[in-house]
Amino acid sequence: MAKVTGPLYSMSASGTIGKAMVFFGWKGINVVREWLIPKNLKSPDQGDVRIVFGGLGQATRCVGLADIAHTDSPFGADAKLCNPSGQTWVSFLVQHLTKTYMSDATAYEAMYTAFEGNTQKAIFTAQAAILELADFDISYKGTAHIFSKGMQLFMLAKYGIGMLTLKEGVYNRAPYLTAIGSWGAGDPVLLKTDLLAVTI
Repeated sequence: MAKVTGPLYSMSASGTIGKAMVFFGWKGINVVREWLIPKNLKSPDQGDVRIVFGGLGQATRCVGLADIAHTDSPFGADAKLCNPSGQTWVSFLVQHLTKTYMSDATAYEAMYTAFEGNTQKAIFTAQAAILELADFDISYKGTAHIFSKGMQLFMLAKYGIGMLTLKEGVYNRAPYLTAIGSWGAGDPVLLKTDLLAVTI
């Protein structure tokens, strides 16, 4: 049912009238359009997009943020300094990693191969388990591989390394100072610690 402000010759409206019209605001303008049946085709192409966004979004859940007993994790504090105004740090992180490393199914598979070939893969996976990350999958994806918890942590490492070179004053510490292909066994552990919220 539509909700109107100033009935009849209304100043604004939102919602639907039956299955005929939809009223909504868009960029400060009141808009009405035909009601359409929502589509969710679950195509392989949609699955490829959703596995990237879903896996990266899930990875951000392990970033420790401030609450009553904690302050932001070092990773989270730096992430908040990277996003442009008007955009959240999570959306910017996902956008940056998608555009830079996972812009399509081929690029996603290339990142999967890079993670699988990384000498610290097992340690990334173990640290991701400690952070309570979980493997992410979309059943109808066109790509061949899941977005594993270890790969999610690997992508957060890629973000820190990338932001160190793109924005002055952030992530200027170990382990981000080292190219990810040269990380030692202690570096994924340092990353895990950097992701944990700091107790007050």
